[in-house]
Amino acid sequence: MMGRISSSVRMSSMLFINNTILAHIKNNNLDDATEYLESLFTSGELRSQPSTASIAFVFRKLIEEGMEPALERLSAMAERLANQFGVYRPVTDLFLQYVNAGRVDDARFLLERCSAISEQKKNLVTFIAQTSRRPGQVHKITSLLELIPDIADMKSAYSFLMRSYALDGDVASAKALYEKVKAEGLHPDEMFLKRLAVLLKNSGEPVPFTEPPESFKFYADKLRKEQEEHSSDED
Repeated sequence: MMGRISSSVRMSSMLFINNTILAHIKNNNLDDATEYLESLFTSGELRSQPSTASIAFVFRKLIEEGMEPALERLSAMAERLANQFGVYRPVTDLFLQYVNAGRVDDARFLLERCSAISEQKKNLVTFIAQTSRRPGQVHKITSLLELIPDIADMKSAYSFLMRSYALDGDVASAKALYEKVKAEGLHPDEMFLKRLAVLLKNSGEPVPFTEPPESFKFYADKLRKEQEEHSSDED
């Protein structure tokens, strides 16, 4: 209960911060926007929680509205926070918004300048998980995996990619992913296998393994519990 309340408070705080930054930018106060945000991460309220303080919304709006001068200024600030202060969330947010917008070259160049982005496992996998919930988004996930082929939690990444293929009804790609996982010596989780089995059966194709017998909800709850336990261990 307290965890949910704490999460809600953080979300409200970040909403205010993101809107304040955008207000500064739209009033042509780029200096104020940059100084305000940088101070929050280096000495203000976000200093104690830099990994959970997302400004993805700001970057997404700047990209969508073509506000390139502001994007360049905030990009420079994000790289400075990463390289000088070891604060990687802003630059990771920018990287993922480039991927989301299809600006893969910009994402690649940013990754070359700040290789630590590839080590932000939680943020990267969260992006993949959220993207895989919507149809027609496979290209974003595959772009990310091409940019960071050695992502720390590849097993989870492949599981979410399978969800995306299943959502799109892409049997050929799902079968190819299954063969790729086997070739890499990974053991797919039960949700991966359940999604593939249902997709194959619905397409009238044979299932080349024993289908996990429980419901999707059962395996989703199981994975969620395992992830929560893993997160507690890391804390």
